[in-house]
Amino acid sequence: MKINKSNFGWIFACCALTLLLGISIYLGVTGWFINTDMTYTTDLELGKTIQIDVDKNMSNAASLNLDGSFLEGQSLPQTISIKGLQDEGRLYLRAKVFIYTSDNETKKIDIVQTVNWQYDEVDGYYYFTDLLSPNDKVALCSHLLITEGTNLNTGKKYIVTFVVEAIDEGVNVVSVWGKNPLENI
Repeated sequence: MKINKSNFGWIFACCALTLLLGISIYLGVTGWFINTDMTYTTDLELGKTIQIDVDKNMSNAASLNLDGSFLEGQSLPQTISIKGLQDEGRLYLRAKVFIYTSDNETKKIDIVQTVNWQYDEVDGYYYFTDLLSPNDKVALCSHLLITEGTNLNTGKKYIVTFVVEAIDEGVNVVSVWGKNPLENI
């Protein structure tokens, strides 16, 4: 094709669009690897009641954002409740809570658990010491406690994650979890 004044506009437009496409792909790919700021957002807010639904033989998780402006030892009001979705049969429950950082690390966070929950320091889970009845709900905690020695940076964002596991009472819970939460942990 011979370049003349009549097709110069089309050639210029094609070259410009190709260049813009290449730049946008380059910035998109490098921006993915260069960006270290956590941009995770959630509808869940600190201080508002969160309900985690579980069914038999499944797990579920809920996460909320936490900025680094809290000091170690500080207590933060946060109610977490767990609702069983099963229509029949009762459930064994256990839960784990941790802070996830933008450096792909996890940090420990404590909770003020409600009655019928017991913490096992060996595996870091909170075990419900009763069985959850069908379509019933139980509170896991009323407050989060920033663990002593957990240093949070003011300029960083963190994610607090609650993982809840439920097992049907007909399953051998000791073979799955290695312990029976109805006995002393």
